[in-house]
Amino acid sequence: MPAQTTPGLPDPVATVRFATALAKAPSLAELERVFTTGFGRVVGVPMYGFYALEPGQPRIERNVAVNVSDVFVARYDRVMESDPLLERSRSTGRTAYNLAMMSAAEWEESAAYRLAYSTHRMRHVAEIPVTAGGQVLGALHFAASDPAREFAPADLRLAEAIGDALGLAIARIQAARRGEAERERGRLAVELAGIAVVVSQPGLPDLQLNDAARALLQGILDSDEHVHRLVTGPAGAGRFSAGVAVELATGAGGTLHAHAERMPDGALVTVLELRGEQPGLAARFLRSLTPREAEVAGLVVEGLTDREIARRLLLSPYTVTQHVKSVYRKLGVDSRVALTAC
Repeated sequence: MPAQTTPGLPDPVATVRFATALAKAPSLAELERVFTTGFGRVVGVPMYGFYALEPGQPRIERNVAVNVSDVFVARYDRVMESDPLLERSRSTGRTAYNLAMMSAAEWEESAAYRLAYSTHRMRHVAEIPVTAGGQVLGALHFAASDPAREFAPADLRLAEAIGDALGLAIARIQAARRGEAERERGRLAVELAGIAVVVSQPGLPDLQLNDAARALLQGILDSDEHVHRLVTGPAGAGRFSAGVAVELATGAGGTLHAHAERMPDGALVTVLELRGEQPGLAARFLRSLTPREAEVAGLVVEGLTDREIARRLLLSPYTVTQHVKSVYRKLGVDSRVALTAC
């Protein structure tokens, strides 16, 4: 049976759907879209909006205003710090309703009303802090010009519940953005270090390889077969390591090692290492080097310059130079000639 509603009260099904859509919004732009199309219908007010603060900052990151003019926004910006509703909401961390604080006559005589709210004759105004995890992330506000449209306690409780959904959504969106930024910094660090990484993403038909992984696998015969075997891993394993004997394009042998971990989103991230004796460099010296350092050292011994090594391994010349310095330090040498004599 369809839900029964009482005249003058919000449709509970529509309210739940609206709150759910807010909580699921993947971005502030989508959160704004859902809010602007739904809040007025659910709460039954003509003018409303919210703002989200920048993470850890008092500055407003996104401001949403519905059915108010740019003139009002500009006027309010000039008087907001003297707005008694904003001051009450900030100091108490609770909802502030103008007619719960003063009479209608006192409200219309206030500086905030005369200099800003009177633009749209906002006789009823509510300000609600938007919080999550004990932190203030923004504010929700709504208004009506009709003197008869007084905000009842049920209106304020409903708006507070919507403010809670807004807070959860803003916190999740901002946390996701921080996570994306951290992943990007990690990706850049991996690229600069020349670490070979392969990602297997659920739903995608191909493995995702970074430049270092492509360069590493170019020198291995039947590399596709070996990599797919390595990234399969034991059933249910969250983290595992494996290795497979491989033949190199040079005719030499080696072992391709994989160190993999399953991410929360289901992606399998695998670091590849190729271990094998580099021509011209004694095996006893290789044991103190990382796979990438051993690879660079072998090319130095072959006579390649840093820039030539960078082109061969698809690295930056700066990264190669740093690897060479590390090799010198670990092997106790100070020149290419001394390294070749090892």
